[in-house]
Amino acid sequence: MRVPIEWLKELVSFRAGPDQLAQLLTMAGLETVLLPDDILDVDVLPNRADCWSILGVAREVSAITKFKLKNIHYKTKESAKKINGSVKVEVRDKELCPRYMVRVIENVKVGESPEWLKKKLERSGLRSINNVVDVTNYLLHEMGQPLHAFDAALVKDQFIIVRRANPEEKITTLDGKEQLLTPDVLVIADPEKVIAIGGVMGGANSEVNSETRTIILESAFFNPISIHKTSKLLKLRTEASIRFDYGVDWDGVETGLDRAAALIAELGRGDVLKGKLDAIGKSRKPRCLELRPGRANQLLGTEIATGDMISILKRLGFTVKRGDSGKLKVEVPPYRLMDIEREIDLIEEIARIWGYNRIEATMPFAGFAGRNRNLEDIFRSKLVDILTGEGLTEVETYSMLGPKDFEQTGISQEVTVKIANPLTVEESLMRPELLPGLLKVAAYNKNRQRDNIFVFEIGRTFAPAHDKLPKERWHVAGLLTGSPFMSALDKGEADYFYLKGVVENMFQGIGCEPPKISEADNFLLQPGRGAVIEGIGIFGALHPDIQRNYEFTRPVFFFEFDAEALFELAAANKKSYRPLPRFPSVTRDVSMFLPPDLENQVIISTIYKTGGSLVESAFPFDKYKDSAAYRIVYRHPDRTLTEEEINIKQQEIVNALVNKLSVRLRS
Repeated sequence: MRVPIEWLKELVSFRAGPDQLAQLLTMAGLETVLLPDDILDVDVLPNRADCWSILGVAREVSAITKFKLKNIHYKTKESAKKINGSVKVEVRDKELCPRYMVRVIENVKVGESPEWLKKKLERSGLRSINNVVDVTNYLLHEMGQPLHAFDAALVKDQFIIVRRANPEEKITTLDGKEQLLTPDVLVIADPEKVIAIGGVMGGANSEVNSETRTIILESAFFNPISIHKTSKLLKLRTEASIRFDYGVDWDGVETGLDRAAALIAELGRGDVLKGKLDAIGKSRKPRCLELRPGRANQLLGTEIATGDMISILKRLGFTVKRGDSGKLKVEVPPYRLMDIEREIDLIEEIARIWGYNRIEATMPFAGFAGRNRNLEDIFRSKLVDILTGEGLTEVETYSMLGPKDFEQTGISQEVTVKIANPLTVEESLMRPELLPGLLKVAAYNKNRQRDNIFVFEIGRTFAPAHDKLPKERWHVAGLLTGSPFMSALDKGEADYFYLKGVVENMFQGIGCEPPKISEADNFLLQPGRGAVIEGIGIFGALHPDIQRNYEFTRPVFFFEFDAEALFELAAANKKSYRPLPRFPSVTRDVSMFLPPDLENQVIISTIYKTGGSLVESAFPFDKYKDSAAYRIVYRHPDRTLTEEEINIKQQEIVNALVNKLSVRLRS
């Protein structure tokens, strides 16, 4: 809505400059842009029906700047002739038209409007028509109350009927278009014809013209829902329908009528007949709300004094009285009945006028009494911390893939969930694995000269379920290629052992040992350079064929694990803490030639099983071709071990390795 600043100043004095005023209104909830020639363009929110007028914006400015709103002085001078007998009004549908008022002005001289009125309308985006119509448009813009003037000579028997349209009834509106009406449309009619579409537009058959001498002036309150439906049905949106659609001021119906009659009589040199007709249905009762200042401060996180709250509400036009127990009794003004319904609405009014910028920014408390925190969600957050700590960057990829993604990776489309109505072919299948998305991220970065790519993702995967919703599971996956070192001088690159270190650190971070690890025979992995963790997932070097499909020239390594299985494993292996050992450890090494296909996990398990409680840890520290060296750490919790005890236990372990696993000791 266009608001000329000079017109605004007629209703409220303020010292703020145009730019500052626009900023103040925006910060108070009315987004405002300053246009050339000192005109404000105010974006009125759907719940702020009161701001569809200069007066409404002036109330906001008054509340923000603390300058008093000026009273509009006018006097409706009536003639001795009474309105009774000059016009009749019958409202047949008081649900759609709760209030309909009429005044009559005789001996009017319809002509050109004075320059001051033309200028105001022009700066508000309206064109001048004649002194009668211009007055109705002027007050619509200033007060937000739509009015309509009928030529009394064109209204049959000066009898106005407010009713629903008859089936197939038609009217030619002021814009020259014929409208076909339905019984849902409220119309203004005389005994013979429709003369206006209620709240939307008048008819050409009762239009004020240069020959008009007697004016029937209408002011009404129409049902907002009815006007909204009519406007949409007829595709006819007018300045009047906008305001009726949002809801007008109940008391403004009479105020606007009286002021319009006085102005028309003044500019057209007419006579206002004594009295007015008021066909009123169910009156609107005042709305009283209770406001707890303590509750307001609790919700806003402020310490606003009760006196300041009262001052803000009074400046906005509310009537406030102090009640019992420190509560405030607040009466809502008629022009705010459309949006102020509860205590929280009053708190919002206080907040925006007090200033959102004065409310301290704090993190909201997100706890819920009696509700347990989601342990799996906490676990996934922990995985994020572990993997970012290892130098990987978290990414988030689309859950939807296309056939090309499956062709490039070799994943079968038969095990996927197909989208019934995909927007594109490229997003027609739900992902069964996270790897394709990570490969697309890596390819995107590689094509932009980003060679060192260390990324991970935690997300849902989808698998078909028989005639049910897809089965969803959380996965965690990572992809590594290039150099993990920040220095350009260090040419080291990520390899299988670097990836294995990342995986081992992740397991260590969640506080458990990985289950059985064995060589993997998986189409995604390069033969001989991949491993499977039983019940968890796979890790290793990407298969060369897949690398070529994505045009990767450097080796690519990845892992993909079932995050839910990881959570269950971590939950079953809760960390236990014990005091630091008081007695020293002793280490022994064993070097041996390994038979083909002997897995590291089998060797470690044999060492632990044979050594019993004296073996604190065992791990490989050297490997060359078919030979390997393992270090065994011995410790007793209650005393220092003797050389003889260690030698006996070491020999038992060596014998077990030789006899059970068929290893050959290196001399």
